[in-house]
Amino acid sequence: MTAPDGKLPDGVYSGKPGGPVVRSLAKVTEASARAALQADVLKSYTPVQINMAKVMEAGFDMFAANLCDAITGLTGGLIDLSGWARRLRADAERAMREARGAQQSADTAQQTADSQTPVIKSTSSRVQVVVDGLPLRPYWETMNLTEESSFPRTLLHSTLWGVAGQSQPGWEPLTFPAASGQATLWWLTIPRYTPQANSMEGAFIRCLYDGGRRVVTYIPDDVSNPCELYVVVGRMLDTGDVKIEWVSENQTPLITNSRFERSVQLPNDIVFSTGETAYVGIHQRGSGNPRQLLGIPAVDIPRSPEVWPPQIKSSFASSSPLTAGSVIPRNGLKFTSIFTPYLSLGKALITGNPMRLSFFEDFEEGMPESLVRMSSLHATVEGGVFVVSGLTDGQRRYIYGRNLNYDDQMVAGRVRNPTERFAWLVLRSDVRNSSCVALGVNHSSVHIFRVTGAENFKSLAGAQVAIADNAELRLRAVGNMFTAEMKTNGAWATVVTYPDTDNVIPKGPAYRFTGLGTERQSWTNGGGWGDWKAEDL
Repeated sequence: MTAPDGKLPDGVYSGKPGGPVVRSLAKVTEASARAALQADVLKSYTPVQINMAKVMEAGFDMFAANLCDAITGLTGGLIDLSGWARRLRADAERAMREARGAQQSADTAQQTADSQTPVIKSTSSRVQVVVDGLPLRPYWETMNLTEESSFPRTLLHSTLWGVAGQSQPGWEPLTFPAASGQATLWWLTIPRYTPQANSMEGAFIRCLYDGGRRVVTYIPDDVSNPCELYVVVGRMLDTGDVKIEWVSENQTPLITNSRFERSVQLPNDIVFSTGETAYVGIHQRGSGNPRQLLGIPAVDIPRSPEVWPPQIKSSFASSSPLTAGSVIPRNGLKFTSIFTPYLSLGKALITGNPMRLSFFEDFEEGMPESLVRMSSLHATVEGGVFVVSGLTDGQRRYIYGRNLNYDDQMVAGRVRNPTERFAWLVLRSDVRNSSCVALGVNHSSVHIFRVTGAENFKSLAGAQVAIADNAELRLRAVGNMFTAEMKTNGAWATVVTYPDTDNVIPKGPAYRFTGLGTERQSWTNGGGWGDWKAEDL
C-alpha cells in the first residue's frame, strides 16, 4: 500500500504498537504465508494470495476480519480501502462456506470409498476426488489428474534416442550400402530401455502438496517370458536412506506382454508433506526376462558430494522380494544408469462402483497395437478384416491389452468368409491366454470351447447351424452361464448355452481379458473377423 506521493504511510508500521489486532494479524499471516508457500494451487484475492485448505487450519475467519480491520484502521484515512475490505470479507466468507461444503463432500466420498474397499481392491476403476489444495497437473506433465512424475510425460516422444553398431534389445536395424557391401546400424527411436534382472529401477519425486498418495503409474513394453514385477513406494529419509512404505503383489499375472500404461492402486494412502521426497520403483526379479520400461536418457552431470540424491533415478540390486518397513541404505543405491523410467505418484482413486468398459476394433486402420499376439503365428488385416497371415498351419490367437473390470462379460464380432476351419471370440482369459472360454465358429456350427494350455480346445456345448458370411455372433458370460448368440432378422437369438454348474472355469481379476483368433489347417484358412467388440455387462 502506498500513499499518493508513493511513500508508505507511517501508520502501517506504527498504528497501535503491540495492539491485539496487529499481534493476531502477524501470527495468522505468518501461518497463512507458510501455507501459501507450500500450496500447490493458490487462490488469488488481490493483493493477497490464500490457499483455501491451509487457511482453514490457520484460522480463516479471524484472518479475514483482522486483515480488513488492520488495513482500514492503520492507514490513518490516507487510503480508502473500505470497499476492497468489504469485498474481501464477502469473498472470504463465501470461500469458507464452499471450502466447508467441499470438506463435507470429501468426507462422504471417503466413507463411500471405505465401504467399497473390497471392490476397489479387485478392480481398476478410475474416478478421482480431489480436495486439499486442488493438486491438478497439466496434460503435458502427466495424463492423470493429480500425479507428480519423474519427468514430464510429453518427453516420451519418438525421435532418435541412440545409435549402435551392434544389436540392442528393442532397437531397430537399418541396413545401408557400404564400401564392403552392406552395413547395419541399430537405432533407438522409442524412448525405452531394458533394466537389469533382479534389480529395482526407481525415481525420486519431490512432493508439491500435503496429502495422501495412492496411485502409481508406469509404462512397461512388450517382452517374451517376463519375470516377476513389483511396484514399490518408498520415502527418502533425512539420512538419504530410503524407507520402503509399500510393495505390490506380483503384477506379471495381471498385465499383458505389451506396451500399455499401467496404474496400480495402493490399499491405503501414504501421506507425504510438501517438499518431502517420495521414491517410486519397479522391481523385476526371478526367472524370465525383465520388461522394457519407457524412459529417457539423461546426461551425466556430476554434483557436489554434499547434495543428495545425485540423480533423479537410482537402482537397487535385489534378487529377493522387497518388504514394507525395510530400509535401503543410501550406499546401496546405484546411480550408474543414464535412463530414467517414467513413473508417477498421485492421489487416491475414490470409487463406488467401477466403470463398465467397452473395447471396439473395426480394423479399418490395420492391425491395432492394442491387440497382443499370444501365438507364435501371426494374423494380419486385409480390407478391414482380421485374417490368417501366411501358409503355415496353426492357430493365430490375440488378446486385448487391457482387461475388463467385471467377471460378467460379452465379446462379439462379424465373421467373414467362414469355412470348415474355426475362428474364435474369447473371454475370461488370463494374461497368457492359456486359460479362457471361446466361441468357435465355422461354416456349419457354433461351439463353446474351454481352452487350457493355450491351444487345447474342448467343446463344452455345440449346435449345427448354417453360418453365412457377415453373420454377427456373440458370447456372453454371466455368473456361471455361458451363452452363444447370433443375430437373426435384427434380433439376437440363442444358439447354444453351457452352465458351469461345478464352477470349474476360473474367474476373477486375473481372468478378465478378451480377444479373438482364427486358424489354418490342411490348406484351408478359418474365417476372419470384423467389428470386434468386448464389454463389461
